[in-house]
Amino acid sequence: MALKNDNANLTSSPASSDLENNTVEPKPDASTGRTIGSIRWALVCLSLYISIFIYGLDTTIAADVQGSVVEAFGHVEQLSWIGSGFPLGSVSVILLYGTLYTAFNMKWIYVASMVIFEIGSALCGAAPNMDALIVGRVIAGCGGSGVFMGCLNYFSSLTTPEERGLYIAGTGFCWGIGAVLGPVIGGSFVESSASWRWAFYINLVIGAAFAPVYILGMPSVRPVTDLSVMDRVKRLDFLGFLLAAGVWNSFTIAFTMAGGQWHWSNGRTIGTIVAFVAVLAMYAIQQTFSILTTPENRSFPIHLLRSRTQILLYIGTAANVTAMFVVVYFIPIYFQFVHGDSALQAAVRLLPFVVVTVSFNLSAGHLLSKIRYYMPIYVVSGTLMTLGSSLLTAYLDPKTPAGLIYAFTVITAVGAGLTLQLGYPVATLKAPKHMGDALALQNIAQIGGIVISLVIAGQVFQSTVTSNLAKVLEHTGFTDADIQSAVAGAQSKIFQEISRELREQAILAITQAMQRSFILVCIGGGVLTISGLLMKRERLFGDVVPVGA
Repeated sequence: MALKNDNANLTSSPASSDLENNTVEPKPDASTGRTIGSIRWALVCLSLYISIFIYGLDTTIAADVQGSVVEAFGHVEQLSWIGSGFPLGSVSVILLYGTLYTAFNMKWIYVASMVIFEIGSALCGAAPNMDALIVGRVIAGCGGSGVFMGCLNYFSSLTTPEERGLYIAGTGFCWGIGAVLGPVIGGSFVESSASWRWAFYINLVIGAAFAPVYILGMPSVRPVTDLSVMDRVKRLDFLGFLLAAGVWNSFTIAFTMAGGQWHWSNGRTIGTIVAFVAVLAMYAIQQTFSILTTPENRSFPIHLLRSRTQILLYIGTAANVTAMFVVVYFIPIYFQFVHGDSALQAAVRLLPFVVVTVSFNLSAGHLLSKIRYYMPIYVVSGTLMTLGSSLLTAYLDPKTPAGLIYAFTVITAVGAGLTLQLGYPVATLKAPKHMGDALALQNIAQIGGIVISLVIAGQVFQSTVTSNLAKVLEHTGFTDADIQSAVAGAQSKIFQEISRELREQAILAITQAMQRSFILVCIGGGVLTISGLLMKRERLFGDVVPVGA
């Protein structure tokens, strides 16, 4: 469905509102084709970039508030939900948003998404218990996904082909900055008198500041179609969207609850795993045969799976995010336990990783525009990811100098930064007639990869560390609940009451569990390298678009 630019002067008078069907459009600018002035366009861009920044921020901000949350609510067995709940909400509805933005007025889908995001953030900040916080994280993720897709669609619709790459590159930059600064900002709130709750309330302040632009300044972009609103609603692949959400939710429930709250042999564990496999099979069948939908309207861009390049780019993007998010979540925990850092101090130690990841994410687009070959970039990226994570896995020890840990994370960051978002421009260049579908596939890979990596890494860490600590503290009289709470932070009563010798053994047990989690990054790096080696040795044609989200 094509899109047209319907940029009414929304601020002039109620009669000129885009809610009216008889809006008179101003003449478009000769150079850009936009029908809004430069000042208003600058405000729109700033607002979109800010919303992408806080979306990235919320993706990782929970990494450094987990200890404070457990101190407030307990239930350490639910800890991994704080991190995985947000991307779970995002990936569950991202395909739905992709369709909504091409079928309805873009402005009001975007505004509704922002409202949902703010409601989730408010619930997180005011949460009276762990369950409410988790629900808030999922709701915020659902809204954030729409905000993310809205920014991509706005810049794709309101920019010329010559300037589009630069604008979309800005979304990748802002998301990346937010994602890597999340733990630092979260740690700052934990250490301040504001408390961890303001790590979520801050979204309300930012949203309120830019609300006038979102409501009055955002231009309308309507689909060019003769179909009525109800006819467009009827064309939505409701069954496909429902099954897609079911796949991600059943996977997350099965592999988050198992081992922590449910034993692996428990009927609920087996039932949820069976449900995940069944829903996945149903979704694959429904999409393949277009059940209750049509090939043109089905939710998943299954036709792109016929392309070797699109499949390898999908795998590469999903494998890449394991490096960023496992490091962001576990390195601060390492420094808190081993060096006794506060939440803020531990988060600040991520800055070398942050700076290098963002720098190479930006330079990757320039590199691609120069060499025109994407295959070698993927191979180098995967090799460096594998090298850095292998060194972390081998040498992550209480006695390892902090400088070496920085060096290993920087090597990993170079690899992760090179292809963190490189799949977006390459995928769209390889499928120029299906750019929207190519973007959707990359979005699923990136956000879905975050969910998978956090769930698996959390499962490995929780199960291993609980077993390790139980052996160390076997004859100390501490309960299983005490041992589980020790995982949440070095300030638990266990570390305050045990001897120095036992404390050192307990910290060693925790770092050994972290080593097991970093094996996932090694696997991700290996998969990325293999994907790169299998890519075509081809030179991209035409004008190469800078890297963006």
